[in-house]
Amino acid sequence: MTGFMTAYAEQTDRGAYPAEDTALETHLATMKYLVRESAAAGIDTDWPARIQSLTERARNAGHTGTSYTSLIEVFRGRA
Repeated sequence: MTGFMTAYAEQTDRGAYPAEDTALETHLATMKYLVRESAAAGIDTDWPARIQSLTERARNAGHTGTSYTSLIEVFRGRA
């Protein structure tokens, strides 16, 4: 686990977020599925829907083809 955390920390420090494992769009597709299926099962979707929204904001700000770490730009108010 520490390996990917170190890599993500380095990406954050550089301000560059290459999709070395999976692109943000792949994560977004999974999030949409999770939210939809959770709602259908009557499971609260508040938290996963919030993460989906953050991911959509990052994508809409041009962070397509980047790693999940690019969400830091949303947290920093740059997306």
